[in-house]
Amino acid sequence: ESDAARYARLKIAAVILARTIEQYRDKHQGPLIRRASDLFARMTLGAFARLRAEYDEKGNPILVGIRSGSEAQVTVAGMSDGTADQLYLALRLASLEHYLENSEPLPFVVDDILLLFDDERALATLEVLVDLSEKTQVIFFTHHHHLVELAQSAIGAAKLTTHLLSDSPAVAH
Repeated sequence: ESDAARYARLKIAAVILARTIEQYRDKHQGPLIRRASDLFARMTLGAFARLRAEYDEKGNPILVGIRSGSEAQVTVAGMSDGTADQLYLALRLASLEHYLENSEPLPFVVDDILLLFDDERALATLEVLVDLSEKTQVIFFTHHHHLVELAQSAIGAAKLTTHLLSDSPAVAH
């Protein structure tokens, strides 16, 4: 009985410690990771709640996605190609937004970044790019007509300018 009680106390203490460490990490992560987390959650349609800096088994810092609901940690290696692309894009966008806070705007130029996204996630990402276009010019090149049509139907003519270069569409905000 005393061993069982001791085990229960240690198990409860371990759970409390783990939760406290997680709360500390979430509270003290940098603004860049925090902003990238918000963007990543939007682009994955909430499949991932946030990003978190962790350490691998060798003590090297890594970034993991935290699944919504289950709180499961997913490394980049465990993500689909499309989700990994969304993660890298979220980091790029967060870095650009940080740069724009103290510097002159410079255009954000991308080429076919939505190739591995389904239409719903492509649309969510286009909406993120529209938000960015309030701060700087966004130039989005693609040769996929369905992405141009998706952008035209969702964004509207007031925020979207489309230029056709021969038979390949290119979209600019």
